[in-house]
Amino acid sequence: MFGDVSAGLIGAGILSLVVMAFSLPVSEPALAQSKELSDRGKAADKNKNGVIDRDEAGGPLKANFDDMDCDKSGTLDGGEIRGFFTGEECPERAAAPKPAEAAAKGGKKPGGGPRARAVRVDAVIVEPLSQTSPVIGRLVASRTGDVAARINGAVVSMPTSIGDRVKKGDVLATIALERLTAKRDKYAAALSTRRAMVQSAKAEFSKKNQELRRMAKLKKSSAFSRARYEDLQRDVEARSAALVERRSQLKEAQAELDQAAIDLYNGEIRAPYDGVVSERHTEVGAYVSVGGRVVTLISDTDIEVEAEVPSRNIVGLTPGFSVRFTLDDGTQHRAKVRSVIPRENARTRTRPVRFVPKFGKKKKPFAVNQSVTVLVPIGKVRQVSTVHKDAVIYSGKNRSVRIVRRGKAFTREVEIGPAVGNRFVVKKGLKAGDQVVTHGNETLGAPGTPVRILSSKSPSANIERGKTN
Repeated sequence: MFGDVSAGLIGAGILSLVVMAFSLPVSEPALAQSKELSDRGKAADKNKNGVIDRDEAGGPLKANFDDMDCDKSGTLDGGEIRGFFTGEECPERAAAPKPAEAAAKGGKKPGGGPRARAVRVDAVIVEPLSQTSPVIGRLVASRTGDVAARINGAVVSMPTSIGDRVKKGDVLATIALERLTAKRDKYAAALSTRRAMVQSAKAEFSKKNQELRRMAKLKKSSAFSRARYEDLQRDVEARSAALVERRSQLKEAQAELDQAAIDLYNGEIRAPYDGVVSERHTEVGAYVSVGGRVVTLISDTDIEVEAEVPSRNIVGLTPGFSVRFTLDDGTQHRAKVRSVIPRENARTRTRPVRFVPKFGKKKKPFAVNQSVTVLVPIGKVRQVSTVHKDAVIYSGKNRSVRIVRRGKAFTREVEIGPAVGNRFVVKKGLKAGDQVVTHGNETLGAPGTPVRILSSKSPSANIERGKTN
């Protein structure tokens, strides 16, 4: 608890130091007009151009560079830095009034009321809380395996190497295509021949059918010959059967051409999903058969967490239940239970559980089988309201927040409990959905000060969320 309090105080101190270090102290009427950097800011200005470039920014300046760069010039001046950290935001929006206007308005906005202060807010939320026990787990890839050849042939190229990242559809290897191309062309020619034979059979059938109709019209005439009529009937039936046969041969030729085209397409072995090549099982010049392994592919973007959880703690792990876990780089993240595998280890009395993670900021790339520590609930789960640590204001033994109501900020005394990641349990004073100020508290005066809510998060909130998401 004391560590969290100290961290909050230190975080507030850091923000104050950043404002003091990078912006000059000037009188309030000229506050928005000053663009000059302080001595510390000038020290950070490596190229001595009077502003902080993107590659010169560090800490909160780097994390919030785009928000602070009001004129989108790609640089930060003293006014932009000061405006961001004091809640005034962009200097041009807070331009000092003319002396006559200032005297007439008393330093207030045209409507006569106090100027709205720019703040960032965060909502009070409800989340599960219980006693937890650490369980060692690992990162597993939802999709990983060998990519195999679909046709026989010699490998003529392998553009990918171990460690290469590929997208779905990228070519991993190519099999000699000359024979497959010739085969495709052969079947294409055969298809053209079959089409011509179908046309010929249709013409023969039409001719005989026309003769039959003419003979049928002569049935009441003395020129009618029944023998001739019956012969024409048999000829029409024969021509109809021949046409059916030709059409069947045309379909067969089309299928052969399609198969040749598929084989030609499969001559290029492609990635079935996004991933990283972890192994190569063949080389250029080698002959591969159908089903032969070419590369092993791991999808490191479709990651799950697997942990062996003691059977006695399985009851609370229902699908969709949220837990926290820590990577071996120290960053904390959240995950939801996807499934409890119905298989128990007879020696350890544990069952594998799969979690779908929601990663925040990480310090290094993921790796399959990377170690994680999952905090599994061991007691009764209860729902609690929590508030972000950045919103809590410390005054001796008292704790308070600035709650936003109808565009104005009011002080609210609160009683807080234990920490839950980057948040505190709220025992008294707030309810779910309340909007509290996380950045800009230092600019707010008396209760009821008008506020203007910014969309981006506070610098310290960004840093904290990177550690505990």
